[in-house]
Amino acid sequence: MALCPKCNNILNFWNVKAECPYCGVNIPNYDWEGRLDADAANAEVAWKKFRKFTGNFKSALFGSKLRIVRFICTFLPLIALVLPLANYSMTLPFISSSATNMTLLDFSMNTLLSLNWGSLIGLVSSESLGSPVLLIMLAILLLYLAVVFGVLNFVFVLAKASSLKAGANMVLCIGSTACFALAGVFFTIAVSMVSSSSVQFITGTIQYGLFVGIALFTLNIVLNTIVNKGFKKQRAEQA
Repeated sequence: MALCPKCNNILNFWNVKAECPYCGVNIPNYDWEGRLDADAANAEVAWKKFRKFTGNFKSALFGSKLRIVRFICTFLPLIALVLPLANYSMTLPFISSSATNMTLLDFSMNTLLSLNWGSLIGLVSSESLGSPVLLIMLAILLLYLAVVFGVLNFVFVLAKASSLKAGANMVLCIGSTACFALAGVFFTIAVSMVSSSSVQFITGTIQYGLFVGIALFTLNIVLNTIVNKGFKKQRAEQA
């Protein structure tokens, strides 16, 4: 049901005539000039919002050389997927690996699915192997979490461009940097614990790929911090 634009009486579905049954006004033609002006005003407001949206989006991504560099550097940490993060060899009843450089991409495609995760998780309760195995599993989990944060960073670069905000990007890049750093620390501690025990099931060292990942995410933190200050100033000018 609708209302008559003049007398505000309820119009039922059987009121099919152009005239209101109560006041007799021609509904389609009632105040057509005023409605036309209102439609024009609404269209102008909508167009201004659209122009602001597209203008801010373009400015946030490509408005200056620094912002272009920031956009490009959003993708750079993905290089860490194909760089060697660690060199390791492992010998367990259900896992045997000679010395090899581990990249996260190769580990995901060739090792992750082939592991006996039930037996590996069971080792966590082992008195002699539990702590280093747990640390290694946490290190692997942190590496994947860093990648997730990195992907979300790109998503938020686009999602927050029109609103000129980069706070979420700063948080995500800090999270990725911390995850990469902690993964390296946990792996190093685990290998050190194993080397001093009687069951030396793993040996290994951190490789340069981990430090490249940390450096690239740190660069993103710096870029987002600087760009976010510019965003704040730009939002204040638009207010």
